[in-house]
Amino acid sequence: MDKFKKATFICLLLVFVISFTVMAEDSLETLMSGIENYYQLDYEMALKILNKDINNEDFSQELKVNILYYRTLSQIELFKIVEAKETVSKLKDMGYEFAYIYRKLGEIYLNKKGQFDMPFYNEARKNLEKANILGINSFGLHNDLALSYQGSGNLKQAIKEYELILNKDENAVDFINLATLYKNIGDNKNALIFYKKALESGYEKVSIYINLGDLYINNKEYIKAISMLEKGINIDQDFVALHYKLARAYYLNNRYNNAKSEFNKVVELNQNYYQAYYYLGKIYNSEENWQHSIYNYEQAIKYNPDFADAYIALGNIYLEQENYYKAIASFTSAIEKNETYPEGHYRLAVTYYKLNMREAAIKELKNTLHLNKEYEKARELLDKLMEE
Repeated sequence: MDKFKKATFICLLLVFVISFTVMAEDSLETLMSGIENYYQLDYEMALKILNKDINNEDFSQELKVNILYYRTLSQIELFKIVEAKETVSKLKDMGYEFAYIYRKLGEIYLNKKGQFDMPFYNEARKNLEKANILGINSFGLHNDLALSYQGSGNLKQAIKEYELILNKDENAVDFINLATLYKNIGDNKNALIFYKKALESGYEKVSIYINLGDLYINNKEYIKAISMLEKGINIDQDFVALHYKLARAYYLNNRYNNAKSEFNKVVELNQNYYQAYYYLGKIYNSEENWQHSIYNYEQAIKYNPDFADAYIALGNIYLEQENYYKAIASFTSAIEKNETYPEGHYRLAVTYYKLNMREAAIKELKNTLHLNKEYEKARELLDKLMEE
């Protein structure tokens, strides 16, 4: 029996003692039997004993309250949530509200035992907030409150809950939770601080290195990103996402040979990783190795036929080689996959312009500017064509 349950049980026993003279002895024995079954985890039997009509004139107010209290807890343990809420309503009508009941309801709505298809975060939040108002202020409650806020999209309030917890007791898992929330709201500075604190506390996990790598990449601190991601790979050599992120960090730091090696490692571990082929295509393109570049762009398309960027990259090579009709086919495919992507329309317009197809080029330039009014190159080419 945990401390809170014990405290509740002792308080209720005091009520029994005070009101004993007005209780029928058999009623008290029945109640005690129900409580005993509850603490022995026999919730079905507890509910069977306590699920009785409380409108008996021989029952004192205290006895009724205690019957309803343990009836509610038994209903919650059996996931009879509708019945439990009805019993809570009866208690409230009698002028009684118990923090522990709301705490238990909050836990149930978080779906920790997997009894529902999904958590009900808003319901969890309401009950946990009520438990907090009624006096429960434990780490566990604030952790669950943070989870309920996070699940319902109130990330700033979730952050406040984790900060409250960490002010009282530093915990690596809470550092990670808080860092992840800061990352999700775009506060890279604080996210970095708390991921580092998780590492400093001795909690060395691959996920931390991945997230630190992402944050450093977002900050364009590629050397630091590489350092973090390499440490992650030292923990797990076959973690595909780590190799991919490390390859990107190398690529963004212009270390193309290292990037090429890592992207090849990615497709060795997972041949369906189309983004890796795309970057390999870009690297070979920078080396003017058109054959290998085209091959890798085609592989990217093979494993993701809807990848518009790969069609555009492929079209750009054909455009550079003055293979205009293949370029048109690639750019048209890009537009078919993503009609709202202005780059596809612009590149198609350029190809039409190269072929002296003025009206077709003007149409595509107008489509480009409709999607992005700030596309300066499209504006300049359109103005030039309109002047001719």
